[in-house]
Amino acid sequence: MSAAPSLAEYAATVREAFAFLAECGFQEIVAPPHRRRDPFQIWFGASGRFVVVAGEGLGTTASVMLEYDHRELSEIDLVPANERPASIRGRRHATQLEQVREAARRLERYGGDFLAGDVTRFLSLAKPLPPYKRPPY
Repeated sequence: MSAAPSLAEYAATVREAFAFLAECGFQEIVAPPHRRRDPFQIWFGASGRFVVVAGEGLGTTASVMLEYDHRELSEIDLVPANERPASIRGRRHATQLEQVREAARRLERYGGDFLAGDVTRFLSLAKPLPPYKRPPY
């Protein structure tokens, strides 16, 4: 089992892997006040659309959530089912940083509509934000 990355290693990997977002008008932003507690969460935003890259599981896993209009969707849900990575028992588990890079590649390849501002497919698949992620107002 590999060691959990430091916050600096995690942040550098996220910024490098998701650098392509700048071409789509996204820039790194500060998380909303009610969601700032986790330093292993890096936000990118453009015109009300957000990409949230979160390090989880004490450095063992990562997730990438897309948010818009108080809804969310995991980036993996934009990948056609037959092209999603298979979970194979006994296979070496990807490190958190490898997971970040893989999710960035998937989002770049399959999330072009959302990144360009077309939220039609996103809205057809997304779920409402859970209460703990909603603003307190």
